[in-house]
Amino acid sequence: MAYTDLSQDLNAVILAGGKSTRLGKDKTRVRLRGQTMVQRMVNLAGKFCPGTWVVGQHPEQVEAPWMLDEIPGIGPMGGIITALKRLRTPCLVLACDLPGMTEDMLARLLKKRNSSGVEKCMTTFMQEHTGYIESLVAIYEFRCLDLLLASYAQGCYRLSRAVPPENRLHIPYGIQEEHYFFNVNYPRDLEKILAETNPGA
Repeated sequence: MAYTDLSQDLNAVILAGGKSTRLGKDKTRVRLRGQTMVQRMVNLAGKFCPGTWVVGQHPEQVEAPWMLDEIPGIGPMGGIITALKRLRTPCLVLACDLPGMTEDMLARLLKKRNSSGVEKCMTTFMQEHTGYIESLVAIYEFRCLDLLLASYAQGCYRLSRAVPPENRLHIPYGIQEEHYFFNVNYPRDLEKILAETNPGA
């Protein structure tokens, strides 16, 4: 199923520029259910956006256009700045390692943004009990670029600080939904996901 009616003005951006030092291996090459994690995110985003790009430091074997992260070494902010500057459109930004993310959650994000978030700079999910925002499951409007560049110039690379609360639209979520945002950062995270996807193996 395609959701093209929801997102005709968006490009999707999959961030794959991390060094994976905590995991000990290149997470973009980790395979789950017969495909790499990054390819899974490309396929998922493609259901919502007419264009999907992978941003990183090295071209990966994925079926999507790729662009070089122009500001390496500062985390996700560099890849988002690169994408906004190159594409000059609002961007659905997703981390490459979200094995629990689903179509329903992305549809929820896009519907919220299209109904009441276009006037904000960023639409994202927020943990109800901590206030933590999911900055790598978010929609960044093109005008958010100015905020990110200003924060970068000041040496602040945290997306939650670069985009103030008044410029964000939040979708609260509870503990029962945390699994959608699970990242594969450490070997134990990968072991957990592999055990869930290959029970009894």
